[in-house]
Amino acid sequence: MDFFDELTELALGSRLKRLSEKFSSEASEIYQHFGLDIQPKWFTLLALLHKQKQLSVVEAADSLGLSQPAVTQFCQQLTQRKLIDFVVCPKDARRRLITLTKTGQQSVVTMLPIWQAVQQAAEEVSREEQSDLYAAIIKCENALKRKSLKQRTLEAFHEQA
Repeated sequence: MDFFDELTELALGSRLKRLSEKFSSEASEIYQHFGLDIQPKWFTLLALLHKQKQLSVVEAADSLGLSQPAVTQFCQQLTQRKLIDFVVCPKDARRRLITLTKTGQQSVVTMLPIWQAVQQAAEEVSREEQSDLYAAIIKCENALKRKSLKQRTLEAFHEQA
C-alpha cells in the first residue's frame, strides 16, 4: 500500500515531486545509456538555446519559469562543460547573452533523436491509463493561476471555523 493513496490530494505536491524525481532519474539513465554527460535539469535550457540561439539569463528564467539563480547555476555548470558561453549583446554592450558553443550545438544535435524518442515514450506514459496526464497538469496549473492553493486553503479553513 502506498501511503500517498491514503493521503490523496493532501499529498499531491509530494506525489508530483516523487513522479518528477522518477522521470528525472530515468532521463539521467537514458543520457548515460547514450554516453552523454548531461543532467536532466539542463535539458530545458539547452532546448531553449537551441531554439532561440541567444538570450539573457532573465529571458531564459522567464521562458522556463525558473528563478534567475537557478538559471545562473545551470549556466555555470554548462560553461564548465564548454556547452554554453556568454557573448556581448550587439544592441547593448552591458548585456550578456547565453549561447550554445560549437560543442553545445553538436551535443544538442546528438540529443535531438533521443529527445524525440523520450517525447514518444512520455506521451505513451501520459496516456496509458486512459487519461492525459500532461493535459491534466496544464489544467491544474491554470487553476492555480486563477486562484492559488494558499488562497483556496485559507478560504476552506475559514469556512470550517
